[in-house]
Order: sequence, then C-alpha cells, then structure tokens
Amino acid sequence: MKTKSCVVNPVFINDCNTARVKIRVKEFEHKQSTTITCHDIRYRVDVKTKLCPRNIESKDILKGIHGVFMPGMNAILGPTGCGKSTLLDVLAGRKEPLRVSGDLLFNGSPPPENFKCMVGYVVQDDVVMGGLTVRENFAFSAALRLPTHITKADIHEKIQNVISELGLKSCADTKVGNELCRGISGGERKRTNIGMELIISPHVLFLDEPTTGLDANTAHSVMQLLKSLSKNGTTVVFSIHQPRFSIFKLFDSLMLLSLGECVYHGPARESLDYFRSIGYIIEEHNNPPDFFLDVINGATVNIKDKNIGDVHQTIVSSFRKSKLNSRMQNLMKPILYQYRQALDTNTLKISPKVDYKTNFVKQWFVLIIFGLIVGAIYWRMERDCESGIQNRVGAFFFILMNIVFSSLSAVELFIKERSIFIHENLSGFYRVSAYFFSKIICDSLSMRLIPVFLFSVITYFMLGLTVDTEKFFLYALTLFMVAMTGTSIAFFFSACVTDFGMANVWIAVTYVLMMALQIIELKDMTLRNGKVLCPNTGNRYLRRQDVAYETKWDFWQNIVALFSMSVLLFIGTYVQLRRMKKIR
Repeated sequence: MKTKSCVVNPVFINDCNTARVKIRVKEFEHKQSTTITCHDIRYRVDVKTKLCPRNIESKDILKGIHGVFMPGMNAILGPTGCGKSTLLDVLAGRKEPLRVSGDLLFNGSPPPENFKCMVGYVVQDDVVMGGLTVRENFAFSAALRLPTHITKADIHEKIQNVISELGLKSCADTKVGNELCRGISGGERKRTNIGMELIISPHVLFLDEPTTGLDANTAHSVMQLLKSLSKNGTTVVFSIHQPRFSIFKLFDSLMLLSLGECVYHGPARESLDYFRSIGYIIEEHNNPPDFFLDVINGATVNIKDKNIGDVHQTIVSSFRKSKLNSRMQNLMKPILYQYRQALDTNTLKISPKVDYKTNFVKQWFVLIIFGLIVGAIYWRMERDCESGIQNRVGAFFFILMNIVFSSLSAVELFIKERSIFIHENLSGFYRVSAYFFSKIICDSLSMRLIPVFLFSVITYFMLGLTVDTEKFFLYALTLFMVAMTGTSIAFFFSACVTDFGMANVWIAVTYVLMMALQIIELKDMTLRNGKVLCPNTGNRYLRRQDVAYETKWDFWQNIVALFSMSVLLFIGTYVQLRRMKKIR
C-alpha cells in the first residue's frame, strides 16, 4: 500500500526550542554522518487558470523523485523552473506538508523532533544582520540555537572555530554592512551566511544556489569551502544553476532535473559517460553543466529536430531504464522496506543570548533635533487675539507630524526584516511570540517612550504652553499614545503588505487625534491684546470645531481610543505574523 508522509512535523516547523534542550553536547561535538533517501517525492500546488481566475487547477512541481544524498557534495542541477529549489525545500522541511507526498528518511528513519536543530539551510539571499559584526551574527545564532546547557566558554570557542574554518579572521569584527553603511565583501557575506548555520554543527547543510551573485573566483572559493566541510562528514546538498567546470569537478553526486522529473542521479564523474551511452556526446572544450542544460532544453546538435516534449520524455525514460537507476533503487529498497516494517510493527507516525549594538541613540537624537526645530519656530507663543490660537494649532500639527513620522522606523521591522524573520523562525532560532514581544518591548521603550518624553519636555516649555503640571503630563501622555498608535499601525500594515508606500498611507490616521492636544491647551484659555480681553476664547474655538471639551471624559475618550486601537492592531500584527506564509 502506498505510504504518504509529510517531510517534517508541523510542531517542529514552528518551534524546535523545546526539542533542542534535549540534544546532548556530544551530538554537536561528534556528529554522525547522515544519509538522506527520498522515495517517490511529489509536490503539488494550486494555480489559477488564466481564462477564469476562480477556477483552481493542480500542478505537479515534483513528479516522483527518488534519490540518495550521502555525506559529500550533492548537487541538484537543472534549468530555471525545473524544481531544484522546490526539491531542496522539501528535503529541508520548508514546504507545506499537506502538499508533499512520499517518504523522506534520514539514516532510514523519519525526521526526528529536533530536525531543525540538526540541519542548516543557507538561503539564496543574504539574511544576516547588516548592523552587526560577523562575530556578533555568529554569537546571535549560537545564543538562540545551541542547547542552553552549553557554557559561554564553549560557545566562544565554537564561534572562534567557525571564524577560522571560514577564513573570516580579518573581518570578524567588521560590520556586515547594508544599504546605509559599507561592510564586508560579497564572498565574505556568503561565508558569513554559511557560518550562521555551521554554528550548530549541522549533520546536513542545505544551500539554495550558493554561488548566485558572486564572481567566478569568489564562487569557486565558496564551493571549495563546502567541499572541505563535506570531507569532514557533512552531507552538503545544494541547488546550482550553471557552474563552471572547476566547480563541477568538486561534485561527488549529481542530480539533474527537467520539468520536475529526474533525468540523471548518480556520481558526477560518471555523468558524461551516461549521456554518451544514450547518444549525447559532449563537444570538445564544452562545459559539462552547460552541455547537460543544452540536452535538457533540446539545444544540442543531436536533437535539434525534436521538440522539447519529445526530448524530455526520452531522457526521463532512458534514465528510468538505466543501470544507474537500478543500482540506486537496489540501494534504497532495503531502507524503505525496513522503515515500513517498523511503521507497521511499531506504529511509527509521521505527521502530514551576547550584547548587540543598537541605533536607538540616533532615533533619540533625531527626535530631539525635531523638537528643537519646532520649539525654535514657535518660540514662546503669545496669547494675542490674532494668532494665539492659530499658532498653537499649527504647532500641534507639526508636533504630531514629527511623532507620527518618527514611527516610520517601525515599518521596516516586518518588511525589510521579513526574509530574516522567516529564515530564522524556520531554522528554530525563536518562536513567533518571542520575536513579536521582543520587538514590542524594545521598540516601545527605547524607541518611543523615552525619546517622546524628551520631545515633550523640549516642545512644551519652548512653545510657552500653559504652565501646569497636570496639563504637561497629559500632553506627554497624548504624544506617547500617538507614537504607540503610529507604531501599531506601522507594525500591522508592514506585516500585511510588502512595500513601504502602502504602510505609510495608513499612519496618517493619527492626525485626526490632534483634538486631544487642543483640549489640553485651549480649554478655558483666554486671549488678550495688551490688557484688553478678546471675545474669541479657546472654548469658543473648540465649539466651532465641534470638539467636545466640557467633561474629563471628552479628553480621556481620545486616550482610550488610541489605547484600544494600539492593542487591536498589535493583536492583529501577531495574528498576521502567525499566518505569514513561512512554508512556501
């Protein structure tokens, strides 16, 4: 009977922190070699039809993949759209389990509970933190992923070993860099990404196109690094598009994919002989990977008169009938048989911390400068009849504008850091709740509460507002709640959308809350020209603006509205982070 199984348990897709404490230290110091076998792996997605978007059709991305990945360099090669990255994600447990069928075994057993703590996954794009040094990034990975009972001395030694192993000593204390500050080179960034995973001494290391964006020399040095890791017993599995010959020579095993099906899987050194045996001979001085892609795409001289469909069916059928495939099947059958025997008899079940530098001082500095600018523009406003109220309303507008736009720094948390969050959460760095509440605490206290209070002190007294203790603290409270509401709006929409523009539009909602500041300052305020009282008063202005001010509740309802809005939006943000499509 056909056994369907998912790659990994959804429980440890979301969290491996509880499992990692069960791992013994010796498992990190003396890791065992791991052999991965995949048996009839299929992956299906739903796509909308062009003619009628409401109609959903199923599309097979992987079509019955069988394979063995042993300790060494295991390359997955093929043209764009053939399923390389999809297969890699399936092997690493990063695809939606319900869409995966087949059996995936590690040393003949299903993935264990601490699966994510045993494997490393290096994504194609950089996901290291540019504001930290190479050493600090490694310390961050170690603090969150290594067992809690490992001593600081052992962690420090581990970091030093990884730095030495990757050849990063010269830049270990240099910031990685981002779009705002210059950092290390592209090759060093790629090695830093690899080092983030090597911290846990993974049994298996997955890499999605590790040479993308690198020059030929840097790409070769990165692949040589992976080769040295594989010689130490690590099972290195990676997808790659079109490597040069010097890189191809480093491969131990090669899998070629075409339209989601395997057209070759075996020793890389035997690949040319295999294609020669089925009638495809490489031209002199041609690069083997280029030749393989030409065969798959129907671009070689031998098959130029055939359409791509015929070529695909021919090479797929040829491999299924080949001795290489028979040899692989004979190797895999006992493993699958023993697993299914255990499944029947034992009812096995496979279910479908370091100090870091921050930039909050810069945020404080910017807000203080804005406060001084607003204070200088509206210095000691008079209470004259012509401009007393108008100047105050204008000042409140600029104050709210500064507070609200200072909240824009929160937008990047879930837009710019989205890929980092998804990668680290999938790799078992932390739970969603830990990430979310750490952002709330750090962003609210260091980036909002303290600088907004300083801003309130500067602007309140420079503007010459009413000297009253109660009114000052209500003024500071209002600004803080506006900042929190702006932050919650930024959080929510940055978690829902993928660009800054959409999130920025909604932050403007907080401008309507200027009425709270108007009530504090203008209620019962009188205006005069010299000693002559003006008929126009603060109360009259509030009535003309339809602002209720007579009772205390008229003011506090604005604060309650801000607080309620913030709480609801923070809850919505957390829910959205939980729903975010981390398993593609």
